[in-house]
Amino acid sequence: MRSNYRLTVHLDNVKPIRTVTGKSKDSKGKMVEQTKSVCYNTISYYGKTKDDCKKRLMDIQADPSLTIRKGTNHQKMHKYGKELWYISFVN
Repeated sequence: MRSNYRLTVHLDNVKPIRTVTGKSKDSKGKMVEQTKSVCYNTISYYGKTKDDCKKRLMDIQADPSLTIRKGTNHQKMHKYGKELWYISFVN
């Protein structure tokens, strides 16, 4: 059964991590791993009800290792200075 709601939370102060993207040959013909820096700054959670999503949001807000990003674009005053999270309906 598919979930009906998705919680999306934008995180702040997330450290980038190195991930392996594949392998290639170097100038000597040896296979070497290619890596790139990736920053996972969003959390998505699927729930059956809005209440499930709100419970998960409260868990994220209570976690001291996670900081929810606040809006900084002064042209979007409805988001400015507020935590960037939303719950959307998924069909």
